[in-house]
Amino acid sequence: MKWTYKRILSDDFQPTALRQLLQKNWALSKKEVHFLRIDRSVLVNHRYQSMNTVLAPHDQIEMTFDSQNFSTPIPSFLPDSTANLQVLFENNDLLIANKATGVKTHSNQPGETGSLMNHLAAYLQNTDSYPYNVHRLDQQTSGAILVVKNPVLIPIYNRFIKTKVVHRTYLAVVQGKFQHAHGIISLPIGETLADKRKRVVNGTQAAMAVTEFKVLKETDHQSLVEVQLQTGRTHQIRVHFASLGHPIIGDPLYNPQYHSGERLALHSWKIEFPLPFSNETKCVTAPIPDYFQFEK
Repeated sequence: MKWTYKRILSDDFQPTALRQLLQKNWALSKKEVHFLRIDRSVLVNHRYQSMNTVLAPHDQIEMTFDSQNFSTPIPSFLPDSTANLQVLFENNDLLIANKATGVKTHSNQPGETGSLMNHLAAYLQNTDSYPYNVHRLDQQTSGAILVVKNPVLIPIYNRFIKTKVVHRTYLAVVQGKFQHAHGIISLPIGETLADKRKRVVNGTQAAMAVTEFKVLKETDHQSLVEVQLQTGRTHQIRVHFASLGHPIIGDPLYNPQYHSGERLALHSWKIEFPLPFSNETKCVTAPIPDYFQFEK
């Protein structure tokens, strides 16, 4: 299986070496650039040229990637069409799905079904594409999640997410009022021997975590907050707000006032991301679930 991309450089493109365009501008990994070079599968104006070639406006770049150069050319998620799947945005390279609360991002065991990736495998079953996850949402968290359709894009979007080129904005309803309308929570998060499911501030093998928030609405008992992650630790939003005494409504792990049957009031609301090998960006918004009610 092969994937080919053709791009024509813009009018205002600044002269740049081909290698720099591929690695710095387009975020290809060194490994991918290596295979493009040794396979002579990157063309400038229809012919192979050195990686040191300086490019100019209107040059045409053509790249062909071969599946044999990827460790996992086809994912192993079993198709599962039992769910009503909502796709918010889609093109030939990627899609943004609206994950429902209670649905895993991906299956963990061979033969397991029921996850979002299983549902997307069924959705893409009669196409030439497959779903590859590049980030995840907690099982109880709803909302927008980005999924790429070929292995070429996995390291690119992994890098975009790590370097915060992909921006994710969450909404959460938490207990109590804040003294300030916005703030930054900077506390390390690690594991706890008491409960393998949970994470705690200053736990075992703790790593620094940074969460930025803004209060949108509040009552005497609850606050609706907009959240931006500067890092991506497991359960980061849930742990950070619980550590401040503002646990998320409906959180069975971190809210001591959780009531059975409540749903977690944490939603991946917006995701802004660049399109591959392009200067164009998209922003996709996931509709807020009906159960996600802020106290009047």
